[in-house]
Amino acid sequence: MVIKNLKTNEYSELEGEAYLELFNQTIKVYIDQDSDIEYAELCITDLNNLNEELIVSLCEASIRYCNEFLDDIGEEMIKFSKPKDVLAHITLNTICIPNPKNKAEAVIDLELNCTWEEEHGMEWIIRNGEVRYVGPYNGINPYGNCDIGEDWNYVEVNNV
Repeated sequence: MVIKNLKTNEYSELEGEAYLELFNQTIKVYIDQDSDIEYAELCITDLNNLNEELIVSLCEASIRYCNEFLDDIGEEMIKFSKPKDVLAHITLNTICIPNPKNKAEAVIDLELNCTWEEEHGMEWIIRNGEVRYVGPYNGINPYGNCDIGEDWNYVEVNNV
């Protein structure tokens, strides 16, 4: 099993822990009460098998978020040699596994902490192998339009 230490929490959700290779870190996993372990395992496995192009897209969107935020608050923007260098400024918080609309389609909804925006952090949503949202944590519905094209979603529209 990919997810370890499973238990039911006070909200009747399953929660556990999973190791994520991209961050070389264990993360807390919350599984919607209407979801199941098999689907959660699919999502974690999918996350651990992201292709390089998708990882770079996540990193580039994170850099856009980082530098626009820093510029907005009058701080100096960070220059990154490579897109993946931004990962040093990001730590995992939790992954939420939603009630699936399609059990064959992995949906990844990550809540992350980042050094540039400590109050709101960051959220990444990946659905069906596409980056759908990168921006401040807003609890975006991973099955909705993910605020594509909005100023606070740093995914390039032509990538969706």
